[in-house]
Amino acid sequence: MASKLLNLVALSSLAIMACTFGAAPTTALSTGHIHNNHLNRQLSHAPVAKKRRDQSKRCKTRSSTASPTPSSTPSAKAQAVTTRPAKQTSATTHSSAPPASTTKASSGNSGSSSGSSPDLGSFGKAGSKICAAWGDGNDPSLANFKTSHVVGLYDWGVDKPTNADKLGFQYWPMLWGGSQDKIDAFEAAIKPGLGTILLGFNEPNEQGQSNMDPTTAAQLWKQHIEPKRSMGYKTCSPAMSSRPNGFDWMTEFMKACDGCTVDYQCVHWYDIGFDTLKTYLEKYHDLLGLPIILTEFADQNFNGGGQASMDDIWDFMGQAIKFFDETDWIMGACPFGIMHDLQGVNTLNLLQGSDGKPTDLGYFVINGGQ
Repeated sequence: MASKLLNLVALSSLAIMACTFGAAPTTALSTGHIHNNHLNRQLSHAPVAKKRRDQSKRCKTRSSTASPTPSSTPSAKAQAVTTRPAKQTSATTHSSAPPASTTKASSGNSGSSSGSSPDLGSFGKAGSKICAAWGDGNDPSLANFKTSHVVGLYDWGVDKPTNADKLGFQYWPMLWGGSQDKIDAFEAAIKPGLGTILLGFNEPNEQGQSNMDPTTAAQLWKQHIEPKRSMGYKTCSPAMSSRPNGFDWMTEFMKACDGCTVDYQCVHWYDIGFDTLKTYLEKYHDLLGLPIILTEFADQNFNGGGQASMDDIWDFMGQAIKFFDETDWIMGACPFGIMHDLQGVNTLNLLQGSDGKPTDLGYFVINGGQ
């Protein structure tokens, strides 16, 4: 009897030890952090321009989700210049809501509120609304892309191609961002007659681009862009990326830039499908009531999922060009891009071949969709 009791005690001890020192059960919480896969991740590509121009100018970031708030860059305040409110332009295909700000200038081809009016020729007229987002510096292949349908040209900076004037392009210089080297280059280059329209900062709502808050951007505008109107320039707003935070950013900029003069709204767009583009442009026009220059766009998915096919892109571009020509508040549209390397954008959007000549799609675009 005593031996049986001893055996029972021994077995019980072993059972207790097994429960105490055995492996712990695995659960979902015990395996560590759960990492979300962000489909709306940011992608980037660098610029192709004069001597592979400063890569900070064209490193793209795109997402349909809210971006982090851009960091603030200190800047001294400047005195605002009082200007007249703009004359409204009505849409042929879409009516706009009351504008969000009173800091607008006269639009279209009418005169500036200060200085002489630049000669904008056929700019903004049906059949002449394509502009060149040019990334090849002084490459002579620029001549292959000048037609009566292609009027404006810009290069994300102030280095006008040497043959731009001879070919008949209107050059649009840009103050890309708020760093001192960009400001110094802009101030040194901008003279009467260099171009016709000054473009504002490149995607300041993106951390990977000019990255500044609306108040800082307004201060820099007052210091460096607004005074150039006395030289005869018109002005286009900072260019928002297609991230949704751009709408709030622009609203805050227009409030902060009291007394500033903005002739046109610059915007960028990368997404899939013409209907998406049309809705996006109408929303910006409803927000600010300004004529729009679409300074970058492509049928490109940066938000995860599939890319457009070649047939899709042809259909998209045909519908887009038709819409641009039929809509009087669309002043210009610069497809991305006329360059040898699209650097991250679906290469089916290429407008320039390796030989420097337009691709089939390029010929279609520069001939106004014909």
